Amino acid sequence: MRSIATFKEEKIALRFWNYLQGEGVESTLEEDDLNHTWLIWVLEEEKIPLAIKSFEEFKENPEDLKFKSVKAQDAVPNNETLNIPKKKSRFQNYNLRDNWRKQERSPGMISLAFIITSVAVFLLSGMGKNAEIVNSFLITETFNGSLSEVLNGEVWRLVTPIFLHFGLIHIFFNMYWLNDLGGQIEKKKGSRFISLFLLVTAIVSNLAQYKLGGPAFGGMSGVVYGLFGYVWVKSKFDPGDGLFIHQTTALIMLAWFFLCFAGIFPGVANWAHAGGLITGSTWGYISAVRWNRGS
Repeated sequence: MRSIATFKEEKIALRFWNYLQGEGVESTLEEDDLNHTWLIWVLEEEKIPLAIKSFEEFKENPEDLKFKSVKAQDAVPNNETLNIPKKKSRFQNYNLRDNWRKQERSPGMISLAFIITSVAVFLLSGMGKNAEIVNSFLITETFNGSLSEVLNGEVWRLVTPIFLHFGLIHIFFNMYWLNDLGGQIEKKKGSRFISLFLLVTAIVSNLAQYKLGGPAFGGMSGVVYGLFGYVWVKSKFDPGDGLFIHQTTALIMLAWFFLCFAGIFPGVANWAHAGGLITGSTWGYISAVRWNRGS
């Protein structure tokens, strides 16, 4: 779901909204009372390019007959007739966001696969207590910066530490956020995107922890902070993309990040958190800038 058009006049907004409906583009029209504008949201990701192209044509010539061919295009029916909700603002529109999130909370296939793998490894390793299994997933060598295990062909160790967890609380919260944030991104961006995102953030966060903190670490939290950074930045700079994280949740995530770095909670892979957060935030910002520039 993405906001693709903003209008100052309700009459003109209704005309274009009616046109989209006639073209089979499922969309919603809502009022932004704060800015005194009308917003059109396209619900289906695959229809967004068509809607944007149509909007560009509409801006060029809103009086074109094809845009006026829908009956009652110049009438302004009440909200019940068109089922158009009156909203305060798309930035304060929690009802719309909540409805969307309820549909997207279940994980996609890739997110689910990462969750299942993590739980399976957690159980098979005896909650992280079976040294033989745990060591096969870790970067285990003494800290010397050489990554000799990887250079000797064990390249899976760049990724596999994310599947290790050492307690019920550890795995519960990581899987919760992987389901919530990863599932949200996957439903919006697709399995190919989330696969690449998870692998890149896993490698970057693991390398950051290895280089700056040392070997023998595990957990999905670096990836989780990558997911958080992406959703948080995208929601700030490209809210029309529909990704959303509540401000309170964002503050809690950031507070935990800084409290751990301050040493209040020891034994945490802080550099993995930092590597993931920087990677996800940068990725989200670049994506938002490219969209806003139309590239």
